[in-house]
This record gives sequence, structure tokens and C-alpha cells, in this order.
Amino acid sequence: MSADSEQNAAAAEQSPDIAIITALKRQLLRTEAAERRRLLRVLITGSAIRLIILVAFPGLVSHYLSSRVELSTPVTSYKRLVEGVHLNIHNTSPYDGGIFHQSPLLLILFRVLHVLPDLFTNLVYVAVDAMIALTLAKLAAAKADKSKSSRVPGEIRFVCTPSAIATMYLFNPLTVATTLAKSTIVFSHLAIVSALYAGVSGLANQAIMFTAVAAHLSLYPAVLIAPVALMAAVSQKQTQQRWLVGNIALTLAKFAFATGALHLLFVAVFGTQYFMATVDFTLRAADLQPNVGLFWYFFIEIFDEFRPFFYVVFQLTALAFAVPVSWRFRDDPLFAGTMLVGIISALKSYPSWGDLSLFLGLLPLFEELTKYLQYSFLSTNLLMYGVGLAPVFWHLWIELGTGNANFFYAATLVYVFGQITLLFDLGSAKLRRELDIHYPETRTRTVIQE
Repeated sequence: MSADSEQNAAAAEQSPDIAIITALKRQLLRTEAAERRRLLRVLITGSAIRLIILVAFPGLVSHYLSSRVELSTPVTSYKRLVEGVHLNIHNTSPYDGGIFHQSPLLLILFRVLHVLPDLFTNLVYVAVDAMIALTLAKLAAAKADKSKSSRVPGEIRFVCTPSAIATMYLFNPLTVATTLAKSTIVFSHLAIVSALYAGVSGLANQAIMFTAVAAHLSLYPAVLIAPVALMAAVSQKQTQQRWLVGNIALTLAKFAFATGALHLLFVAVFGTQYFMATVDFTLRAADLQPNVGLFWYFFIEIFDEFRPFFYVVFQLTALAFAVPVSWRFRDDPLFAGTMLVGIISALKSYPSWGDLSLFLGLLPLFEELTKYLQYSFLSTNLLMYGVGLAPVFWHLWIELGTGNANFFYAATLVYVFGQITLLFDLGSAKLRRELDIHYPETRTRTVIQE
């Protein structure tokens, strides 16, 4: 047989394999294109619904939703923001009085929007929500690429597509209500998801910058620097403990520099009143307006001489989980960041339904944990009861006068307990899955931790 005939025979044997590979690549490209089209339709539909409601029913926003204590707090209120912008335009420091308690970053943005028609403000809120959904979708795609190697042997997984992630966020009623109320918490959420996405993508400096911005917008996201530091160390592929610690220390130093620079800039412009009206105000929970958190009722009832001690206790409870949670889940910093977002939502001094909406928006990223959840029915019902009863008890207490503060606080306790139950269940599910990955023979056994 000649050399040419041998080459032809070999090419004939390889051609079926090449054809199969080519067909698979084409199918993959078609699937990706279809997924991008679905994602675009979701973003357009979600944005259109929000914009139509904001334009067609302005009274619903200005007279009802923006005044709901479940959606708007002293540190995220759109009405207070407008008042602060008005004072700033008239050369009066918005931080001198007791009205404005939000970041100067928002003051700068909305001073520009103040001279434009209201439609532009509506467009900004709609665009921010769409950007959050898009970033969550990109985060899901990035996580899927990185988690292909960490699977339980023989596992059949249902993977949430990026468009499904965006759909679950954009069409969550809590997310829609938060945007319609024009709560400024959405800007903090955008910075948080941008920081997580930059960290997962290996863009350490961008992740640090977004975390610093989120901390200035809402203070508590500062704890996310712990998982972001771990993401930065992982992106540098540092495995030795000495280099790992050094990389984490460098990330923390960069974060301290970024937040310090912003702080010095704002102090130079607005004076020390800025710090007292934002950071100090949040840490002391100075305004005890009712909300869906734990602080307001407790500090109304407690004697004044005991308040400083319990301020420290309550704030440490919210902030102290950053290091242990991040270190325990150091192999998956994104999961650690998600857990910290949930802890912030439950334990911060001025929470709202918007905080829960971001936490719920991050949960579909970990669809592999669904089958490990043991108390999903309980946590779901607790959250539904808490969200459903809060407006009812507020109506009974404030509008009808047939109830009292205990009614509304009971609903908030159920709401917070539902979040804590979900957090414990989620953490346990993650630990069990890690055990199944490393020790597949234990999948059919009950594990008891002593």
C-alpha cells in the first residue's frame, strides 16, 4: 500500500471524530447565542415593567412605597436624599441637621440628576437594577467555569443559566418594590455584586475599589473585604501559607488606603459632620424609627445607661462573622461572600426588604446545594409570614390604632429568624457537600458532628 493511500485511510478514520467535534462546537455556539438572547429579553422586560410603573403611577411611588418602613430606612430614604440635595444646592451642609445620613457619593450623583427631569432619575434606578441582574448573570457564568472540577462523583446537576439568575432577581417582588420605592440601597447592591464579580474574575484592584465604594454607601459591606482578599490570593495562585498571608495583608492594606482616601476627601469637603451623620449614626442606631430589623424596639425599651454596651454587642454580632465565615469557606470565597450578605441583611442596624432581595438573588448561584437543604420549607414559610404580616401589623398599629409596637416587632422577629434559619441551613448544606466531594463513600450515611 502506498503512502498516499495510508494517509487517506487515516484521514477517513479521523474524519468522523472531527465531524462530531465540529458539530458539538456549533451546537455550543448556538446554545450560547440563544442564552444571550434570553438574557437580553429578561433585562428589557424587567426594565420596561419598572419604568412603566414609575412613569404611569408616580403617586404610588412618592406617597406610598417611598414611605414604607419595610422598604425605606433613615440611611436609604429617597425623600431624605432629595432633602439633602436641596440643602447642598443652597450652600448648606446637609449633615448639619438630623435629616441626611447617606454617602456624599449619592449626594454628588443626585445633585446632577436634580437639574434634570424626573424621567432621568427613574432611568438611573432602572439601569442600576438591570446592571445588578446582568452582573449576577455574569457571576453565574464565571462560577460555572470555575466549579467544573468540584463535583460529587456520579452527580447529576441542574445548572441555573445566567438568564434564569437574572429572571429570579429582576422579577422578585421585593426587588421590584425596592426599586419602585427608590431606595438608595440599590447603589450599594450594585457595588457589592461588582466587587464579587471582579474578585471571581481575578480583578483584585477593581474588587477592592468596589468594596470600598460599597462600604462608603452602606458601611456593613466592608466585611466583604475578607472574601475579596481570599479571591485575590486565589487569583494569584498562591498556595504557600507565607505568600497567601502576604497577599491577603496587601489586599487589606489597599482597602484601608481606598476607604481612608475617600474618607479624607469627604471630610475635607463636608467636615467632620459627615462622619458623625453617616458612620457614627449607623453604628449608634441613633434614629429608632421602626424597620424590619432587631435594633429599634430593643433600644427603645432599654435604659440609657446600658445602651453603649449593647451597641457594641449588637454591632459586633453583625460584623464579627467576617473572618470566621470567610476562613471556613476559604475554598469558595464567593459562597463566603454570599453568607456575609445574608448575615448583613439579618443583623444590620437599618435593614430593609431590599437587603433580603440581594441575598435571595445570590442564592441561585449555588443550585448544587438545593438537595442538601433540610429546612427550606421552614425558612421559606418564616420569610413569607414575616414579609406578609409586617404591613398588616403596621396598619393595625399606626393607621387603625388597634395594635401596638409588639405586633410589628413580632413580624420582624419572624422575618429575621427566617433569614437566620436559611443561613444555618445553607452553611450546613455546603459543609455536607464538601464532605461528599472529598469522601464519596459517606454520601449514603448520616453524619453527626460531635
